[in-house]
Amino acid sequence: MRRRSAGVAALVIPMLLAGVGPLLAQEGEASIAAWPQFLGPGGTGLGDDDASLPSEFGPSKALLWKTDLPSGHGSPCVWGERIFVTAFDEGAQKLEVIAVNRTNGEIAWRRTVAAEGIEKVHAVSSPATSTPATDGKRVYVYFGSFGLLAFDWDGTLAWEHPMSVSTIPFGSGASPVLVGDMVLVTRDYLPEPHMLAVNRTDGTLAWKTTLAPRNYPGPNASHATPVIWKSQIVLHRPGAVSAFSPEDGRRLWWIDTASQGTSTPSPTGEALYVTANGGGIDPANFQEIPPFSALLSRYDGDGDGRLRLEELPDDDVYLTRRAGMPDDIPGAHFTMKRAFGLGIGKTTEDGLVDEAGYDQLVATVEELGAPASSFGLLAIHPGGNENPSETAVEWTYERNVPEVPAPLAYRGRVYMILSGGIVSCVKADSGEAVYRGRVNARGAYYASPVAAGGKIFVASAGGVVSVLGSGDTLEVLANNDLGDPIYGTPAPVGSALYVRSANRLWAFGATASEE
Repeated sequence: MRRRSAGVAALVIPMLLAGVGPLLAQEGEASIAAWPQFLGPGGTGLGDDDASLPSEFGPSKALLWKTDLPSGHGSPCVWGERIFVTAFDEGAQKLEVIAVNRTNGEIAWRRTVAAEGIEKVHAVSSPATSTPATDGKRVYVYFGSFGLLAFDWDGTLAWEHPMSVSTIPFGSGASPVLVGDMVLVTRDYLPEPHMLAVNRTDGTLAWKTTLAPRNYPGPNASHATPVIWKSQIVLHRPGAVSAFSPEDGRRLWWIDTASQGTSTPSPTGEALYVTANGGGIDPANFQEIPPFSALLSRYDGDGDGRLRLEELPDDDVYLTRRAGMPDDIPGAHFTMKRAFGLGIGKTTEDGLVDEAGYDQLVATVEELGAPASSFGLLAIHPGGNENPSETAVEWTYERNVPEVPAPLAYRGRVYMILSGGIVSCVKADSGEAVYRGRVNARGAYYASPVAAGGKIFVASAGGVVSVLGSGDTLEVLANNDLGDPIYGTPAPVGSALYVRSANRLWAFGATASEE
C-alpha cells in the first residue's frame, strides 16, 4: 500500500454537498424493495444491512424459485414485484428484455429487440451484458447492438433511441444510469468515444459529449458504467477517472491513471474507490521478455531476420499472465502475438515483425509495467480544498487488483475479488491491508462483490457463489455451486438473493419450512 497524492489534470472541482445522493432514494426508493440499476442503489453494491440472507443455498437448498432463460451476462434489476433482465438467444440471434414476477419467478412479459446486426463480443462475453435501470415507472435498457429503449411496466415500448452497432473491442459492458430526468449511457471507444443523455419521458437527446482519447498505451476502450457521486457523473476511462456535469456533459475534472478503465467505481459519502488496472497488466505479473535474437532462433523459419505473426505460437511468448485466470480462456494472458494483433507493436508494411517493431513493443510493455500515474485500488477524495490536486488520491493499494469486478466499500472496509478466488480486504480510510486469501472457488471472476445483512457475496464464472463474513479475518461461510456459469453481479433485495446465471434466474431465501 502506498499513501500518496496524485495530480488532478484540471483546476475545477465544484464545491458540492457530501454524500452519494442517489436520485432514486429521493423519490421513495427506500420505501420499496429495489435494486434499480447495475450495482444497486446509487451503484454502491449494498443491500439492506438488517436483512437476514442465507449463507448456504443452491439447486436444492434455500431455493425460492428458478427460471430458465436465454443466456445473458447482465445483472437483475429489481423494483417492487418485478425483476428485469436482458437476454440473447444465440441460435435465433435475438436480443430480449424479460420481466419476471419476483414472487414466483414466472415470466410476466418478454420483448424482442430487433437489431440490424449483433455486435462482436469476446468468446466469454455476450451481446446481453447490460443491466437494465428503472425508476418504478419504466425500465430502460441498452444493447450495444441497438441503442437505448424504454418499456412501460406492462412491456409496452415507450420509446427507442437507436444507435449504430457498437464496435468496441470485446463487446459492450456499460449499463444505463439514471440522473435527474435523463438516462445516461457511454460508448467510450475509438474512433468517437462519447457519452450521451436522453430524456426519460420520450428518449430525445438531451446532450452528447465527446470523450477525448487519453494518452494510454493500451486499447482506448472502456467497459465501465458511470456512477453519480457528489452530484457529478464519474466515469472510469482508459488512462483516467473523469467527472462530468449532469447538466450538459461538460468535463469538470480528471485524474490520470494507468488503467484501461474496465471496472465501475464504488461511491461512498466520503470517497470514491476505483480499481485502476491496465487491462489485466499488473506489474507484479510481468514475465521476462526474451531478446529479439532468441525469438529469431526459435521461430524465423526462412532466416530473413523478421517474424511472421503466423510463425509465432498463440501461447508461448507471454508478456504478462493475469493472476488466477485459467489458461483456457481466450486472451486470458497477454502474449506477444496478441499485442501485435491489437496494434500495440508495429509491424512492417508487409505485416512482418522486425527488430525495430519488437523494440517498440517492449518499450510499451515496460511503460505499462512501470506506470508514472496511479495504478491499483485508488481512494479518490477531492475534499473541499480550493486546490485539491495534492489530496485527490488519498491512498493506493497495488496488490491483487482486479480488472473487471468493481470494488466494494462496506462497513469501513474495501473488498476486491480477483480471478482465482483471491479476495483482498483493506481499511477504507487508509488502504492498510486487513487480510488477503482465497475463497476456494477458483477460476475467472467477472461479477462484482455485493453486501447485505453483514455478509459479502462473490460469484465466480464457474458458477460458485461464495458467502463471506465481514469480520477482521477471512471467513468463508459457504461456497454454493449453482452448476451454471455466473457473469452478472448478484442482487440482494430484502431477505432474498437474486442471481442471474448464464441460463437461469435464481431466487434464494428462507423457505417456509426453514422459518
